[in-house]
Amino acid sequence: RVDHERIQAVGPDRAASEWLLRCGALVRYQGYEKWQQDYNGLPTGPLGKYRIEAINATDSCIMYRGFDYLDGLEHVTEITLQKCIYIQDECLQRLSETKNLQKSLLQLKIISCGNVTDKGIIALHKLTNLEYLYLSDLPGIKQKETTVQILQQALPNLELELDLE
Repeated sequence: RVDHERIQAVGPDRAASEWLLRCGALVRYQGYEKWQQDYNGLPTGPLGKYRIEAINATDSCIMYRGFDYLDGLEHVTEITLQKCIYIQDECLQRLSETKNLQKSLLQLKIISCGNVTDKGIIALHKLTNLEYLYLSDLPGIKQKETTVQILQQALPNLELELDLE
């Protein structure tokens, strides 16, 4: 469950980092090239110094319940969801309704997430600044052409790369 007091105490980026790393995801901070993967090695410093710029949730156990941690993140430009068994349509809907992510998110990759269907992909149309979307190995997508058409109508500037068979 989400610890809202912790978010208040340490700020949204630190609290989200803690949640993501505990779930097995990686984070990269603005101005840094190295991915942070060690929970115990989380950088300390003044509140707001380390801002999450990228999230790589490959093989992680992130799930809907923790998505409140993403609300306060203002600098996330890329997210990779790969082999996330708990990611389903509701997660993608929640992601696309997150106001800060609607502004900041530029790249999204969804790969081998078996519980994602057309409904979840279509929900991404609210990510109005999204420039690049990569979809691969998503057996839950049954209406590929329709889904792609809806997304491209809603997001005409989106570069959509598909590897769905």
